[in-house]
Amino acid sequence: MRLVIASLALLLAACDQAEPPPLPAPPQVVTPEPWFICDAISAPVLLVFEREGQVARVAQYDKPNGAIVQRTAYEIGAEEGAAGSVYFTLLQNGVEAGAVRQLNPGILETPSSAYTTPISSVRIGDREITCRWLPRTRVIGFTGRRTIVVSEDRDGDLIYTSYDFPAAAEARPIDLSDNGRTTTFSLEVRGGSEETTPDATRYVFQADSETRISVDLARTRIGRVAVERHGPEPIQVEPLIAYVEGRGGQ
Repeated sequence: MRLVIASLALLLAACDQAEPPPLPAPPQVVTPEPWFICDAISAPVLLVFEREGQVARVAQYDKPNGAIVQRTAYEIGAEEGAAGSVYFTLLQNGVEAGAVRQLNPGILETPSSAYTTPISSVRIGDREITCRWLPRTRVIGFTGRRTIVVSEDRDGDLIYTSYDFPAAAEARPIDLSDNGRTTTFSLEVRGGSEETTPDATRYVFQADSETRISVDLARTRIGRVAVERHGPEPIQVEPLIAYVEGRGGQ
């Protein structure tokens, strides 16, 4: 009998104890930002460069659908300066296999307009690729359908431009101020707004009375482009495969 009473007492004491604290949430995984994205204006391809020390990893995407074509690793060799540019040599097995040309922001009409690294061109093997670069770029990235850029004009007003992959072959190259290079856009919307929270940044653009475009960038580096409109499919969402954010004058 005493054993039963003791057991009941222990059970009641256990019931009075507080619940054990929950396990800590796992830390959020943040995807590293690319070194740069070369959105080719001279070929139907996008190149995403990642850099870790003296190693560059390059992912090549096809412009018709944003599908990845191949991944290649290079050793970054010597840097050479010439005529306002810096050339990074790309090596494989100690042999030159390409190069990256980066403009010196100091040669730009407005050096502080280089919000992103001004990469002018990339050479892979014998293939010379001219890269899209816009002054005062806040964001450049791409989905499976298009390249998108959020940039500022000289007055600081936000601009959204998109470059649809199916129209890439017919797009005309265009020279901009501050050594910018781009092509004719598929859509341009001006007068955007910026919303910032501890977890994300959102750029919002009113394309017309019935269409709103938002570019959402989470701190975990998961991004998307959302188009909201009236109709049977009110929201169309395209995940960003990769993107780079500008940080003011580089």
